[in-house]
Amino acid sequence: MKKRKKLKKKYALFLSTMFLAGCVTFLLWDLANSQEGESSASAQTLTTDVAYAVDEGTDEVFEADETSIAQANALLQSSTIISTAGEDLAADLNDLNATYPGQLGFVLINEQTGEAVTTNASRVFTSASLYKLFLTYAILEQVDAGAFSLQDQMADGATIDDYLTSTITVSANEPAKELAHLIGWENIETFIHEQGFVSTSFNPYLESDGVYYNGDLETTPAEVAFLLERLLDGELLSESSTAYFLRLLGNQELVYALNTGLTDKVSFAHKTGLLDDVSHDAGILSMDGQNYIVAVLTDGWQNATDEAAPVFEAIGSDVMTYLYAQ
Repeated sequence: MKKRKKLKKKYALFLSTMFLAGCVTFLLWDLANSQEGESSASAQTLTTDVAYAVDEGTDEVFEADETSIAQANALLQSSTIISTAGEDLAADLNDLNATYPGQLGFVLINEQTGEAVTTNASRVFTSASLYKLFLTYAILEQVDAGAFSLQDQMADGATIDDYLTSTITVSANEPAKELAHLIGWENIETFIHEQGFVSTSFNPYLESDGVYYNGDLETTPAEVAFLLERLLDGELLSESSTAYFLRLLGNQELVYALNTGLTDKVSFAHKTGLLDDVSHDAGILSMDGQNYIVAVLTDGWQNATDEAAPVFEAIGSDVMTYLYAQ
């Protein structure tokens, strides 16, 4: 139980840092616009080192109050890493934000240096099929607890392994819904919130006067990135379940989004999400033995399949430029 409290604390401080970053962004933007030739791009660049610098000797959960903001400020001042490549990536994101205002959320975490480049990281998006990342986590946690086995059969004779594979690799909806019913949507949401993912919701059905409507499944770029980072670091699941989850992501068959801007020099274990007005892609980039977490969430499209394509191609290319600079 102590480990869970530490994880909550770690994430609470991460959120505090995101709040602080907004303030810092405004101040640096104001300064940049008052000094010719200066750029505010670095204001978009943060580090997750702040999230790790918490005193591990206490179980206290950080609240986003005045004290924790001040502590985050001190940590940010002492540990922020802003590379030239990070500033260049942030500048490219600023340009995209100007072209598509309010439609883009982005997090890239450099696992080696702790540098993070973000934009709209705490903004809530409809999660589309990214909810299947959290669902898979919840199912595999039950596997680790002994409640299920990957070889347990579902009603149609297929195994949980079969269902998880199709849920992640081809984003099949019906297997995902059946897996969710094994635990219950409300129980999944409770579990996810207990793990610190407080802005991620599982409310697919809303009831009004006995009539059920489709509800929203929601998340943020920060929480998607945080899930992937904790998965990669082995903090979420057993060693075998972690390897299994990463293998599913590595076998992804849907490559219409961020892959379009990546080169064959990088491997990308990831999950996409697509609706008429939403297109997302998030996963773990690996190149030359180094790992990077990336989450790109977009919305506001009329036809996301076509309209979001140039955005993902541009971001993928910008990310590759960042990776080559490391």
